[in-house]
Amino acid sequence: MELYDYLQAYAKSGKIPMHMPGHKRNSSFSMANPYEWDVTEVEGLDNLHHPRGILKQEMERLSRRYHTRDTYFLVNGSTGGILTAIASCCRRGDKILVARNCHRSVYHAIYLLNLMPVYIYPEVDEETGIALDIPPQQIADMLEQENVSCVILTSPTYEGIVSDIKSIAAICHRQNIPLIVDEAHGAHLAWGKMFPQTAIQQGADLVIESLHKTLPALTQTALLHRVTERVKAETVARYLSIFQTSSPSYVLMASMGQCMSWLEQSGDGVWTAYEKRLSEFERQAADWRYLRLWRRGNQDRGKLVIGTWGAGMTGIQLAEYLRDKYLIEVEMETPSYILAMTSVADREDTLLHFADALTQIDAAISEPTCSSASALPHHVSGGRAFVQMCPYEAMQYRKKLLRLEDCQGEIAAEYAYVYPPGIPFLAPGEQITEEVAEQIRRAGEAGLSLLGMEDETGSHIYICDLQSGKPSDNDNKEKE
Repeated sequence: MELYDYLQAYAKSGKIPMHMPGHKRNSSFSMANPYEWDVTEVEGLDNLHHPRGILKQEMERLSRRYHTRDTYFLVNGSTGGILTAIASCCRRGDKILVARNCHRSVYHAIYLLNLMPVYIYPEVDEETGIALDIPPQQIADMLEQENVSCVILTSPTYEGIVSDIKSIAAICHRQNIPLIVDEAHGAHLAWGKMFPQTAIQQGADLVIESLHKTLPALTQTALLHRVTERVKAETVARYLSIFQTSSPSYVLMASMGQCMSWLEQSGDGVWTAYEKRLSEFERQAADWRYLRLWRRGNQDRGKLVIGTWGAGMTGIQLAEYLRDKYLIEVEMETPSYILAMTSVADREDTLLHFADALTQIDAAISEPTCSSASALPHHVSGGRAFVQMCPYEAMQYRKKLLRLEDCQGEIAAEYAYVYPPGIPFLAPGEQITEEVAEQIRRAGEAGLSLLGMEDETGSHIYICDLQSGKPSDNDNKEKE
């Protein structure tokens, strides 16, 4: 069966998407035949890398709506925007202050630009292992100690946790340091009144949003907002031309314009209805005996984190049960919870079906055998990182494969992370501690998807072979 046939079959399967993209396969957002729209830079359709016509007008419309200096179309997803933002703020070899729970694209930028990461750490919820917000005082303390070119953090997180961007921005700006916010999961925040303020409103300098995650737009559609003059427009444009494809999809750009038009024309009514659907879900969840709707005050209500630690099952088991019996596919499954992503495009019946399914599952639980999430592996990065060298330098060394239990104290030559969400336990150049090795081992045993490691079971890991050093030019020629 070809992919096209598989997608057709999947579309007819009746699966309910409690995951991204934010259009939720809702047919009311359908386009005309995309092949008719799939064109190149012909006369009258402008050029994304040198916009002077319709594309410039579209992006200027977005800039006015979001109150930014400039807003740029991204057709490589938020990844292209994150690479651009970091490159626009840093020179090769600089230090960068990074929230440890940032997406892997941030780590890729660090590698490509030969940057030295200095980490700040979110608080962690003891019950679930979920990364919480970044304390502003921690950033203030680190900026006193380290000379960094910029600060980057994620807000909201995968689970919807929003940091105090206003305070963090003020701290950064006192030292004239630009603040980049990966707001990929917050493209909807500017539209509904029930949500926290966006990073744009709170004073960040560069903000990246994925339209496709939480709004009705096609996958890979995103925006990069230049909010202040701390980063120059010509610098951003130069790096966008490097990190974005030279053949941008007009179908994707049309999807972004269509999404914005729908949001503007729909007004507050669709968001009020969305809030009512979420409130009804929360009302049902309040009556569960064993499952838990995990909530925090600084959380996006559209992210539904369902805890299983008191239900005698893992999140992986709950996700499988929802998939097989109720035809519901969630965004992420972990040993202690599942994550369901909702959006304004969810129909009332789908959220009701999801709530009813969980209520039925909860009612069927007789006597749970597990009452604490602490007995289960957590879906969270592995403790404090001990950076011995920048990732770029580490990956220049020859490497050798060791058993995980034999690698304590060695320097990692590869990444280790669970996807989703793609937050590393370990990055190249970091010392492998007992705590990190234990995190990797437990994730592998739990059946989570370990990526970045050549051995996907997590039982072996590549380390830097410091004694053998770096390959010579002759070594490289021999390999070629």
